[in-house]
Amino acid sequence: MSEQEQFDTLGGGTQNPRKAPSLGVGNQYIRSITFNVHGAPEVYFNLPTQPHIGLRLDVNARQIGENQPNFEVTLVAGAQGFRAAPSEQTPQPDVLYDIELSYSGLFVVQNAQPQEVETLLLVEAPRLLFPSARSALLNLIREAGFPVSNIQPVDFLALWQARRGQG
Repeated sequence: MSEQEQFDTLGGGTQNPRKAPSLGVGNQYIRSITFNVHGAPEVYFNLPTQPHIGLRLDVNARQIGENQPNFEVTLVAGAQGFRAAPSEQTPQPDVLYDIELSYSGLFVVQNAQPQEVETLLLVEAPRLLFPSARSALLNLIREAGFPVSNIQPVDFLALWQARRGQG
């Protein structure tokens, strides 16, 4: 038996093999970008060596085709570059730039029960999209002429659980 198979016990002790749920990845692409530099060109005369990046993330999924296992998952990353990190003394630091990046991927869900689909699309799919979306975001910041900071990995399971707790 392959490692991809699980057993579901049905009434009477009968066991039927069930393949593990999987998420097939197709194309990944930038769906849209908005980049706004505040106060250009003067902003470039006195740049901090390492601006602070504020990041907000959202994940959306939509089915492509009726009764099909195909989905488009979009990771929306909103980022703001600040002259410094917010603090008690400066709760609203100067904004250097705003970015809105929508990074999408095409996915195929296979062998999943209905209750597993949401987790696959809103946790696993963005986990696969995030490295490329982060790279695109950091490249945009660099190409716009700003120093680049690192963006740490994101725990999409915790984000999904927090979002479900709000609903």
